[in-house]
Amino acid sequence: MNAWKTVGVLVPALMLGVTGCATPGKRTATGAAAGAIVGGAAGAMVGEDFEGAAVGAGVGAVAGAAVGNYLDKQARELEQVADTRRTDEGLLLNLRSELLFETDSAVLTESAIAQVSRIGDILVKYPEDRIRIEGHTDSRGEGPYNEALSMRRAEAVQRVLISRGVQPQQMMVLGMGETEPVAPNETVAGRSANRRVELHIDVPRAS
Repeated sequence: MNAWKTVGVLVPALMLGVTGCATPGKRTATGAAAGAIVGGAAGAMVGEDFEGAAVGAGVGAVAGAAVGNYLDKQARELEQVADTRRTDEGLLLNLRSELLFETDSAVLTESAIAQVSRIGDILVKYPEDRIRIEGHTDSRGEGPYNEALSMRRAEAVQRVLISRGVQPQQMMVLGMGETEPVAPNETVAGRSANRRVELHIDVPRAS
């Protein structure tokens, strides 16, 4: 196949990835485009020619759009119960620790159990999810103590999710302590922002 024919094959395939499955939002289109590029590269390696690249681009576009749709649908549901945003990797739920726990405690309050339960009721509908639960603290206190406290808090959230049917094998729990602040620890507002539990959600590209 000559170069001009190659362009004629690849460009429609890439445009299909960008526009063909974008109904839920621009993020889906972005996922489709990324899938088309990755798929095109894979197809070229497998097919060792431009036809292989075109086929791979089409397959990658469909896969990327499917993942984007899957995450967009989840995001719309989760936004109703928690601070949720899309990231390059998937979804991020930010749960402020002062709304979940009493000071220096890893025991969820009754209102926190209700909120995390609602999150679990949504996540259980998405069995393809991979969920990383990270506990974070501010910089007050000793490092080892903060790491242990953040781990216990993340585990408390995990236990509620399991009680709602989310599978343990879907989840990874990490205690990050004070190592990943999102604001300066020198102010009250900054310390408050740093005390949090984050749920990072992604889905294997193959699904």
